[in-house]
Amino acid sequence: MAKKKVEKVEISLEERVKMLEDENAKLKQDLDGALAKAEEAHNDYLRARADCDNVRKHKGEDVRRAYEDGKTQTVEKILGIGDSLDWALKMPLDDKTKEGIEMLLKKYHETLVNLGVTEFTPEVGTPFDPNTANAVMQIDGEEGEESGNVKQIFGRGYKLGDKVIRYAQVTVVK
Repeated sequence: MAKKKVEKVEISLEERVKMLEDENAKLKQDLDGALAKAEEAHNDYLRARADCDNVRKHKGEDVRRAYEDGKTQTVEKILGIGDSLDWALKMPLDDKTKEGIEMLLKKYHETLVNLGVTEFTPEVGTPFDPNTANAVMQIDGEEGEESGNVKQIFGRGYKLGDKVIRYAQVTVVK
């Protein structure tokens, strides 16, 4: 068998130090690169987390707003039922029919209250407020009545929370 000759290579101390310094410089460069990538990944994570929190907040707000909008639209549609019941009570009716309509109207009002709807009517003689009422017409006032005041009320107004969902219908003194 042939024996391999192993040559002993001797490196000077200066060369060995130079090799270690070069290796150390490369390791430091690799470490700096890894630290920069880790910091970039951490910043990306923080941004993504903030984005997720923002989406969650906005989504919750969107859901709440959609619920309130749906509730408002539903209430707006059923207000006509109450108007019809009120008009029906003003007609000549037998006692049993009148009692039945009054029971329905009571249940209707309870439902509105349970939904958070409040009914309001401006007072006759008070200044007209366009934030809560619609002036369906203007009429000449009698002596002593101030211009711009509510003269007559045709329909009640309704609020859901602070939002007016139907304005009161009034006439105003010219």
